Amino acid sequence: MNTNHSDNNEDLLGKYLAQETNAQENALVEKWLTEDKNNQKELDDYTFIWNQVGNIEQQNSQTVNVDAAWEKVKSKMSGATEAKVVRLVPARRSIFTPISIAASVTVLLAIGFLTYFLRHKEPEIISLKTGQTTLQKTLPDGSVVFLNTNTTLTYPVDFEGDTREINLTGEAFFDVHRNEAKPFVIHANGSDIQVLGTSFNVKAYNKNVQVSVESGKVQFSKATKQAILTKGEQAEFEAETDTIKKMQVVDKNAFAYKTKVFVFENSSLEHIAKVLADGYHADISLNNSQIKSCRLTTRFDNETLPNALNIIAETLNLTVTAKGEKYILDGEGCK
Repeated sequence: MNTNHSDNNEDLLGKYLAQETNAQENALVEKWLTEDKNNQKELDDYTFIWNQVGNIEQQNSQTVNVDAAWEKVKSKMSGATEAKVVRLVPARRSIFTPISIAASVTVLLAIGFLTYFLRHKEPEIISLKTGQTTLQKTLPDGSVVFLNTNTTLTYPVDFEGDTREINLTGEAFFDVHRNEAKPFVIHANGSDIQVLGTSFNVKAYNKNVQVSVESGKVQFSKATKQAILTKGEQAEFEAETDTIKKMQVVDKNAFAYKTKVFVFENSSLEHIAKVLADGYHADISLNNSQIKSCRLTTRFDNETLPNALNIIAETLNLTVTAKGEKYILDGEGCK
């Protein structure tokens, strides 16, 4: 307000915004508005802030000590350079009344409330979901995640605080950007995986969570149980026994759904069919129980599923039939 910041003038504007002025006081404010075109803008600014604080106060159901805050505002004003005086009331006359609501104090209150809410605002969460497709995504810290089918990943827009925490249901391969001061933590169906920077796979479609490490070191924990895994190691939390089982060798096909590289060494046809079905997200069945135990050593590197199945069928003297998204292997057995 373009005034000398006297109590009289400020109190009058406070009463005006609170709709507590009488006809004579209204006339004084209206006269002030006509004296300078900037006065209307100034009043509009006060009114805007007044309304914002009113909304904040209503949302929080807090009682504000306006008198105390107003005194603080006036103390800050006292050292400021005086602006041009535009008198609303004669100097010899005082219309001061105890302040119940003062317009100008809203500046201080608005800053305080808005600062509080910004600091305590819940972080914005992003949710990624895959159906029958896979998805690759770069996270806010530069880490890269590859989601398998039927997977849900949630994470904040920004990783604030001392950790980088996300939630996973399903399966995903992580290539985590290294940051020793800010551990990367995955919450997966009750289990926790913590790393500083490494590449690994997490399979958590249910409570039986499996972690396979491609490089680096991973801390895998469930409640008080814990396992430290390094390159080439794998562990699984078994819900039924409430234990973490650690294996020294990672299944060569643990990352196959991402790489499309499948390696089988003297594997049963039953196992091969299951791995390919998971990796290609397809339905593969064996029509003859006798062929389940047929064994095969082979490798498929970015091969299409029909081609891979045709190679298997020809090698084992079987037939393969495609019915929509379903593939059926059949034959008399292995020679």
